[in-house]
Amino acid sequence: MQVPNWKSGAKGSAEVDVAFLGDRVLNRTLHAAVIMYEANKRQGTVSTLTRAFVARAKKPLFSQKGTGRARVRHPQVVQCRGGGTAKGPHPRDYSWRMPKKALRVAMRAALASKFRDDQALVADSVHSGKPNSKALRGLLSGMGLTGSCLIVDTTPTRELILSARNLPGITVCAVRDLNAYAVLSHKTLLITTQGLEDLRKAHADVC
Repeated sequence: MQVPNWKSGAKGSAEVDVAFLGDRVLNRTLHAAVIMYEANKRQGTVSTLTRAFVARAKKPLFSQKGTGRARVRHPQVVQCRGGGTAKGPHPRDYSWRMPKKALRVAMRAALASKFRDDQALVADSVHSGKPNSKALRGLLSGMGLTGSCLIVDTTPTRELILSARNLPGITVCAVRDLNAYAVLSHKTLLITTQGLEDLRKAHADVC
């Protein structure tokens, strides 16, 4: 497959073997993976008070009969201002897990969608030198990568991480930490040649 390539400061195209990613994008598996990652990010700390936990006096507001109004047992009931909440949310755990094989399939599908839509670029190396956010931004602009970008390498250098942390929308990720949600949440993907080769070896069972 012909993939945009950045080598020695020049942009071109090169034949890259991405057959291990599969020949089609599994949308339902991708959707399930995104829902799982979003659910696992939820804190689940919202809480409301039922009438049993409202700190108010138990004395009735008015007489049960003779006022022309509906009877009210005490001010904690839900129909009173400042009373409890009926069937309100309480702290809970929203997290759940997909099978590991399904997550691997989702990640390959996410990567395949980036290569299919020409939103991925393979580079021989990324930002060698001292930490410099301005230089990294200029390098990405020279590669034609605008907007949010995910930079993937086998083992990102400390200089690259420091250069990218002040750039909004730019994320550096190691190959071992890569997942479908990280790929899909960025507009473009920049992966090194060594990083792509390590991915291919890790998923050699599907080639």
